[in-house]
Amino acid sequence: AMSALTVAKHRSNLEKLRAETEEGITALEVSYDELDPEEVASDVGAGEDEGGSEGDLTRFERDRIRARIGEERAFLELIDAAMERTKTKKWKNCTRCGEPIGDARLEALPATDLCVTCKANRGAW
Repeated sequence: AMSALTVAKHRSNLEKLRAETEEGITALEVSYDELDPEEVASDVGAGEDEGGSEGDLTRFERDRIRARIGEERAFLELIDAAMERTKTKKWKNCTRCGEPIGDARLEALPATDLCVTCKANRGAW
């Protein structure tokens, strides 16, 4: 049988998730900086005569990376909020219906604050 999820274990899961997320953001920022449109444009050369699609692709890729960075930063806020909840007695309970989230779900998704039912009913989140 799985042992009950302790607050200490949950906090350590959250810290690990936070470190992984921060590493991911750093990697995305590096990719973003490497895709400098000025540099790419100078590498293209003849491409400009063919409609300059290379520059558009770079812009698209940079926008995509910027969006991902935004999502990851938002996720950091969820992790921090989950960490704040560990200071309360209700850290294992759904913030919407108050029912237990379930240890297995919290182990798999440490940043979640919803039970599986509320998550399904909420749609995207």
